Amino acid sequence: MENLVVATNAVIPFMVYILLGAVSKKLSLVKEDFLKELNGVVFKVFFPFIMFNNLYDVDFGKLKGAGYVGFAVVATLILIMLSFALVPFFEKDNRRKGVITQAIFRSNSVLYAIPLAESVFGAEGATMASIVVAFVVPIYNIASVAILEYYRGGKVSFGKLFVNILKNPLIIGAIAGVLFNLLPVTMPQCLVLPVGELNSMATPLSLFVLGGSLHISDIRKNAVPIAAGTILKLEMVPALLCFIMAKMELRGSEFFVVFCMFATPVAAASYPMAQSMDADADLAGEYVVITTVLSIATIFFWILILRGLSLI
Repeated sequence: MENLVVATNAVIPFMVYILLGAVSKKLSLVKEDFLKELNGVVFKVFFPFIMFNNLYDVDFGKLKGAGYVGFAVVATLILIMLSFALVPFFEKDNRRKGVITQAIFRSNSVLYAIPLAESVFGAEGATMASIVVAFVVPIYNIASVAILEYYRGGKVSFGKLFVNILKNPLIIGAIAGVLFNLLPVTMPQCLVLPVGELNSMATPLSLFVLGGSLHISDIRKNAVPIAAGTILKLEMVPALLCFIMAKMELRGSEFFVVFCMFATPVAAASYPMAQSMDADADLAGEYVVITTVLSIATIFFWILILRGLSLI
């Protein structure tokens, strides 16, 4: 029951934001055009602050001996490459290829991995998860930008692709975060609050827009790719990862923190990014909603299984 409460508490806030957006649209409080414009603002203005905060706050000194961080980074890179290579075999539409690819590897780790790790392993788990998130989330975003940009323009030169990636708001936020982290100065206290508030606003606004933009009929139309992507995201990839980590004799908090990076729902940021980069935003939003709802059950059962096997 405790595990179910943890999983439910992690998911319900997301559903509230999505439902609020859907109800607002149903009551004609917001229009489709307004939501599309707001989505662009969220992507270009608010999401960069998530990247900035993740990299500005990370303590690089805590990485000594943290082999689980390296494992998470390597596993993420391998999963990205495998997804990118395999998706074109069963999907021919470029606008959907990038969406399906990022749905497989991109987790909502910022808002799931940290609270889940804290609920199971306390403050130590939260700290460990924060360090992993700081390294893996930038990889998510860089890879997603590169993949969506590639499919948006077809075959483009590496130079043009690299420039477009650097111009992406998320990448700009990441670069700024690293620079401020490395500089021998501390952010003035008068800026800490607004930066933190802007960071906190990004996900609720994104999910509000998603709820107002969601079309139920499209979920039925996209049933096959949604089912395939969801099974891979919440079941097959975590199962393979757990098998590998068990063979490597990872246990306890290290095992669970890495697990959380791969078994949590599709990142909410994938929806505004898909819409802003001319990909199939409807499909991206459906992945976010479906995996968020189903994760209540899957995370609960994963925790039970892992504890039963004495892996955590």
